[in-house]
Amino acid sequence: MGRSWSRWQQKRSAKTLRELAPPKTPGQDDPTQTYNRETLLTALQNVAAYIHKKGGHVTIVAVGGAVNTIYLQSRATTHDVDFFNEFMTRKESGILLNGAKNALKHDKSLQEQWFNNRTIFFIPRDKRAMLTQEAFQQQDIMFSENGLTVLAAPWKYAFCCKVGRIAGDSILSARPYDLDDAVQYLYRHVRLKNVAQIREQTI
Repeated sequence: MGRSWSRWQQKRSAKTLRELAPPKTPGQDDPTQTYNRETLLTALQNVAAYIHKKGGHVTIVAVGGAVNTIYLQSRATTHDVDFFNEFMTRKESGILLNGAKNALKHDKSLQEQWFNNRTIFFIPRDKRAMLTQEAFQQQDIMFSENGLTVLAAPWKYAFCCKVGRIAGDSILSARPYDLDDAVQYLYRHVRLKNVAQIREQTI
């Protein structure tokens, strides 16, 4: 967490990032494979152990169901761990990818896409650095061990994404849990801002 911004701004490998963001599959809109909190935590522990063994430490920002399942515990399961970090270096991207692949060897129930950064395709390029920095400032740590730290995405961003999907503004179809997720994110954002009451005109 104490590394310099200049290091984060080193050139990243586009090829490596594409590997972490696999192409959309026919079942992506309604994936059948889900993972509970214990399975995901164990998988992340395996990723962390791999990275630590290689002498590194990577920080990522998680979005969506993984946040609800692991951190908020408002959902029993989710389909994957979707993340971003605009400041990730080429070296960090590579070791993270290898760590995610290594986790598959420890748990045969994990599918190849259990860990991906497909979410970057939904974030405008000029907003990625800002959102990454906001997540670092927000400091909601949902997982942290030697080798890997996972932060929750900014609550206001997560809330807006859910509302957009509910309203039909997303290329992905709305899910039954979207409204509850949006409420969870809004509550966290309001609490973060120390707001005791929201006036009707504000809404």
